[in-house]
Amino acid sequence: MNSEFINSIIAAGVVGAGGAGFPTHVKLAAKAEYIIVNAAECEPLIRVDQELLINFTVDFLDGLNRIIEETDAVKGVIAIKAKHQDVIKYLNKQIENYKKIEVFPLNDFYPAGDEQITVYEVLKRVVPRGGIPLNVGCIVCNVETVLNVNYAMQGKTVTTTFVTITGEVNTPATYCLPIGMSYRQAMELCGVKTLDEKVGIDGGPMMGKLITDFDAPITKTTKAIIVLNRDSLLIQEKTKTIEQVLKQSRIACIQCQKCTDLCPRDLLGHHVKPHIVMRIANYGLSDFSGMKTALGCSECGACELYACPNGLSPRRVNIMIKQEMAKAGIRIDKNDETVTPSEMIDYRKIPVKRLIERVGIKKYDVKAPLEKYQYQLSRVVIPLKQHIGASAIPTVEKGMMVSEGTLIGKIEKGNLGANIHASISGVIKEITKEFITIEAEGVKI
Repeated sequence: MNSEFINSIIAAGVVGAGGAGFPTHVKLAAKAEYIIVNAAECEPLIRVDQELLINFTVDFLDGLNRIIEETDAVKGVIAIKAKHQDVIKYLNKQIENYKKIEVFPLNDFYPAGDEQITVYEVLKRVVPRGGIPLNVGCIVCNVETVLNVNYAMQGKTVTTTFVTITGEVNTPATYCLPIGMSYRQAMELCGVKTLDEKVGIDGGPMMGKLITDFDAPITKTTKAIIVLNRDSLLIQEKTKTIEQVLKQSRIACIQCQKCTDLCPRDLLGHHVKPHIVMRIANYGLSDFSGMKTALGCSECGACELYACPNGLSPRRVNIMIKQEMAKAGIRIDKNDETVTPSEMIDYRKIPVKRLIERVGIKKYDVKAPLEKYQYQLSRVVIPLKQHIGASAIPTVEKGMMVSEGTLIGKIEKGNLGANIHASISGVIKEITKEFITIEAEGVKI
């Protein structure tokens, strides 16, 4: 592997721009047969990938081409929903000069963007239970990550993230925002003046997390902010306590098995059985092998927000059991043997149109075009951990002047993690174990 290539990615602080934020220099240090760009955006309402592919096409393709070369891949595949015909037509025209890049149209189902589902759809290869795409010869990256790799080759560091802001807002849009900006400030860009009776979700409606502090900062992995009314169906589901979830399960679970029938990971052959987990939780059964099936759960939410006829949450029960098993040091059984998908896998896909109707978000399924960021920030609070692995170690001191792009946090040699950089120019006002605060002099907003 070209050490200059990897060192440039390390220096820039590139991580997976979405999801858990896995450090990209580690992922791209391997050789692979295929590079798959996950542009499925399977979570409803998010528009980041579509906007980036149209507005930063050449930069993106140059980044993907470089990754293909450095990993000795035979091909790069852009996996995108077939319904985005305008983007696909534009990409197909642009890739004429990139001989190893092609576009793969995906059907419009959920969760097409689960990387293991994406791998299966594109290559008909099944990632082993507990495994990663590299186990079947491929590396999966998302659009913004590839874009950031290209910029890293030019010496540019990761100081911003693209975010779709939508839901109960005046003007749904996608913005390129400075890392460390608060959720509140981001939402104000789309006309949200008051947050009374409003709840925010960081991420998509299915897997996103509730925003508990609107003054908390956005990070490298923030891809969407969805604003909803507190009494909406989705928010009511996400705000249930685990005690409520378990009580409702004991009362209303009819063991119909629909949660398992429609489980995307079980259809892949990963032996995830949420109906068995619910039975164990409901009746206190001693079934260790049944409980361990929860470890394969991807937490996609298909069971709770689509499959269950009684509005129960097998996902939350799975998460609870996974947490308890993690405390006990129990891990998923990794199996490198060939996994056989269900013969029903092509017949039990969840249509996104039906999903958004059932979840109650159809009216928010609108375009969110890329808009220019309109004002300067006076202050950012930048987390030292925005990725899988160890927190970055501060490289600055209180009172120091820094410029946008300056290294302010560095990973220690041998640790998994990512470098952190200043997203605005200004003065270091505070350093803690978790954050670095920068204030811009002369800016009042």
